[in-house]
Amino acid sequence: MKKNEELFYLIQSLSKSEKRYFKLSTQGNESSEYLNLFDAIEAQKEYNEAQIKALFKDKAFVTQLTTIKNYLKQRILQSLRNYHSRISKNAELMDIIRNVEILFHKGQYTICLSELNRAEKKAKNFQQDVLLFHIQDWKRKVHQALYPQDFETFKTIIQKQKETLESTNEYISLLLANIDPTQFSLSHKKSVSLQNKTLKTLHKYRKQLLAKHTDKAKQTLEDLIKEWEQNPELLKEYFAMYFSVNNNLLGFLVFKKQYKEAFVRILLLKQKALAIGTISAALIKEKLRLYNIELEIHRNLKELHTTHKIIDEIQNFIELHKSLVPNNYWLSFRFQFANIYFLKKDHKKALQWINDILNHQTKKDRKDLITYTYWLNLLVHYELNNGFTLRYLINSMKKHLKKQKNIVFYEKSILKFLSKTVEYDVIEKRKAFTILKEQLEEHPIPNHILGYIDFKEWINRNC
Repeated sequence: MKKNEELFYLIQSLSKSEKRYFKLSTQGNESSEYLNLFDAIEAQKEYNEAQIKALFKDKAFVTQLTTIKNYLKQRILQSLRNYHSRISKNAELMDIIRNVEILFHKGQYTICLSELNRAEKKAKNFQQDVLLFHIQDWKRKVHQALYPQDFETFKTIIQKQKETLESTNEYISLLLANIDPTQFSLSHKKSVSLQNKTLKTLHKYRKQLLAKHTDKAKQTLEDLIKEWEQNPELLKEYFAMYFSVNNNLLGFLVFKKQYKEAFVRILLLKQKALAIGTISAALIKEKLRLYNIELEIHRNLKELHTTHKIIDEIQNFIELHKSLVPNNYWLSFRFQFANIYFLKKDHKKALQWINDILNHQTKKDRKDLITYTYWLNLLVHYELNNGFTLRYLINSMKKHLKKQKNIVFYEKSILKFLSKTVEYDVIEKRKAFTILKEQLEEHPIPNHILGYIDFKEWINRNC
C-alpha cells in the first residue's frame, strides 16, 4: 500500500453502518467538500489520484489535496473510535484512561480516583496487564497530587506496577519463545494470565511435536481448550486466541488423519463463532485458516459429497468480508476449489474455477498459484480429451515456464506426455501412464510441487 492510498483503503474497509455513522456525525460540522471527497474516493475501484484532481479541478482545496486527505482520514478514525468505543475491554479501558488524563488536568482528582478504581477492577478481571500498569501509574500521580508526603502508599502502588510489569515481561518472552521453540527455554513458574498460559502451553505443544510425543501434544491442546471454556468472559473477549488454539488442534487432527473428530470440532467451533458475533480482522484470518483445514480434509476424502456446501459457505463468507480478505487469499481458495473438483473428477466445475482465476488475474497475483492454475488447466483439458485446445495451451505453457526458469525434467515429461497421448484410446493411455510413472520414479517430482497439484495421484489413478 502506497502512502497516498491509505485513505482509499480505509474508506473501502468501512461497513455500511460505519459509513452512515461517519456521515451523520459530520453533518452540520464539516464543509460539504470533505464529504464530496469521501464519496468520490468511495466510488473508485482502485485509487486514482489524477481522477480525483480532475473531478475537483475547480475547487480550491485540490491544491492542498494531501493535507485535506489527511484531515479526512483523521475525522474517519475519530468517527470509528466513537462508533467502536465498546468493541473490546481494551478500548473501554483506553477511553477511561483518556478521561482520567483530562480530569487530572482539570484538577478533578476525586472523579479520577473513582474512574481509576473502576478501570483497575476491569483490567484485572480481563487480564489487561499493559493497561493495568498505566492505570496504576495514574493512581500514583493522583495520590501524589492529593497527598504529596504519603510515601508508604506510593511504594505500595509502585510495587503493584512492578508485579504487573513482570507479567508483561513474561508475555514478551513467551512471544519470542513461540517464534522459535528450539531456541528458547521457559521458566516453570506458573503463569497467572490465561493469555500468558496459552503462549506457554503452545510452546510446550510445539516442543512435544518436535520430540514426536504426539499423544501428549494432543492432550496438551485439549486441556488448554477446556481451560478457556471454563472462563467464558475471557473466551468471549479474546475469542481469536481461543480460535487459534482450536485451529492448531484441528491441524494436528488432519495430520493424524483423525477426520471424524476434526469435523465434530469444526462444527462446534463454527457454532461458538456465531454466538460471539463480533468480527475482527484477526478473527476473519482464523476463520479462513479453519476453512483451509476443512478443505484439506475434503481433498483427502475424495468421495465426500458435501464439498459444494463448504465451497458455497467460503464464497459467501469472503463476499461478506471482502474488504478484510486479501486478494491472494481469495486466489488461493479459488485454486483449491478447482483442485478439489479436479480430484473428484468434476471437470466442468474445476474448469469454471480455473477460468475464473485466469480471466481475472492481475500483476499482483501470486505467480506460483497462477503457474499451477495453468498446469491444472492442462490436466482438465486432457481429461476432457480436448486435443486441439490442449496443444495450444501446451505451447503457451512452455512460453510461460521459459519466462520464469528452465523447464525441469518432470515438466518436460508431463508436457510431452499430454501432447502425445491425448487422443490415445483407454488401453493405450493406461500403458502410457505406466511408462510416465516409471520415468518420474527415477526422477521424482519435488514434494513442495506435489503440495500444489498431486501429479503422482493423478498418474496412479490412470495407470
